[in-house]
Amino acid sequence: MIRALALLLLLVPAGGCVTAQLLLHPPPRLRPCPGAIPSTATLPDGDLVWRDRARYRGGEVDAGFSLVAEKRGERLVLVGLDAFGAHAFSVTQQRLAVESDARLGRALAVPPETVLRDWHALRAAGAAPPATLTLARPECGYEATFAAESRRELR
Repeated sequence: MIRALALLLLLVPAGGCVTAQLLLHPPPRLRPCPGAIPSTATLPDGDLVWRDRARYRGGEVDAGFSLVAEKRGERLVLVGLDAFGAHAFSVTQQRLAVESDARLGRALAVPPETVLRDWHALRAAGAAPPATLTLARPECGYEATFAAESRRELR
């Protein structure tokens, strides 16, 4: 019991140092890329699910995500998973209204709205699986490569 308490007391300051380190020196992150996000009305009719992969490179950022998008009616949910399969972020869109949840907070290297905007560009380009699309965004300081893996209708 005393050993466990002593170990806990040793770990608490270490955890505080890690938190302070992240606050003082956050990991590299792309700044939000301005521009309109297309409405969900621009997507194909029907209830659909897409699976894609995305990789963002710019400055010190090199981040990849597995993406799962589900569209039911006018509502779209895009979920980004990190390299370990953990939920990194989600974005919910109803027509033009967008809400995001960045589970990783400041540690997320790419703003979820940026991924959503680029995901719409992939769809607008008509990239049918298997297809790859590279988007150069020099005004925002990055390049994104998308690999469309699958698309299926929900029944």
